[in-house]
Amino acid sequence: MLPGRTPAPDATMFRFGKQRMRRTMPGAVAALALGLSLPVSCVVYGYGVGTWVFAVIWFLVFGTAAVFMAWAVWGDRDACLAFDTTGVWWWRNKTAYVVIPWDSLDAVGLFWCPQGPADSGHRLVSLELCPTGGVREPQDPALAPLFIEERSGVAGVPDRRYRIGLPVFVIRHYGGALIEAARSRAAHRWFGEHERPAGYLRTQDLIS
Repeated sequence: MLPGRTPAPDATMFRFGKQRMRRTMPGAVAALALGLSLPVSCVVYGYGVGTWVFAVIWFLVFGTAAVFMAWAVWGDRDACLAFDTTGVWWWRNKTAYVVIPWDSLDAVGLFWCPQGPADSGHRLVSLELCPTGGVREPQDPALAPLFIEERSGVAGVPDRRYRIGLPVFVIRHYGGALIEAARSRAAHRWFGEHERPAGYLRTQDLIS
């Protein structure tokens, strides 16, 4: 990790935190509006106690859903992944970030596996980063969530490495642009894209 630095001006950045917030906030606003609709109707039309009880429950359900949706995306609004000549930058927020320099890596590539039925066309994708000389469990709290120990099944890719699991909507939105950015920056370290069996990657392990 290189503290106190930011990606280069020409870095390729994928601000998926802001992208997800733009997509989710309208849903949160709609849920809040739906939650308020029944209480407002009770006021306008003077409904009785029974309807008011139902209206309060209705508001609590949809209001809670709206707050949860807004809270989930607001906390990660600054999340982004960037690639520059220095290395891979993973931002959780303005104070929690990590950069893994290219010079510290032997190999970089992608693993992917189907999500759901094999013919669905959906897939889970992860960026696999293999440090030179192997890696022990990191003491740096920013790196610790990226550390995995799992059989790779690919020659030259160690079982102990770093993994950045890419949120499903990121792959759907940015498509090949993100993969190409990683491949072009990694240069001769790139070991390609490898399909893994279904279940190899899990949605709960992605950085979403």
